[in-house]
Amino acid sequence: MPATFSKKFQVKQLTNISLTLFIAASLFALAGCSPHPGAGKWKADAKNSQNITTINVVFEGNADFYTEGREDSIRRCFWSAVAKQTMSMQCVYSDNTDKKAIYEFIVTDASHAKLSENEQLIGLFTLQKPEKEASFWSN
Repeated sequence: MPATFSKKFQVKQLTNISLTLFIAASLFALAGCSPHPGAGKWKADAKNSQNITTINVVFEGNADFYTEGREDSIRRCFWSAVAKQTMSMQCVYSDNTDKKAIYEFIVTDASHAKLSENEQLIGLFTLQKPEKEASFWSN
């Protein structure tokens, strides 16, 4: 009897360890899928040298820069997280796709960020709150 009890105990222990590892791995994977704090719609705090008035950063790794008086974007970008609060943005000019620029977008707190190119500050931006919260049930 003791040998049977020992085998059952070992199997139960192994099952518990496997389940714990599975849960830990799942939580780790989910944590990696949380949006970057830079995702969202950002408005310039003041005029800047590149006339960027709005930056729209989406979770999927794309961003668009806009200027006042123009509905289409002036830059199309792909971004990647280089640190917890920092994104690198590789962009092309919308009117000349041969012209490229690399920006650094740093979230300084929950609702403010700064945009730089070649370590030169371009502008400060404030995160815009959605006009209405997204809901599965809303139209």
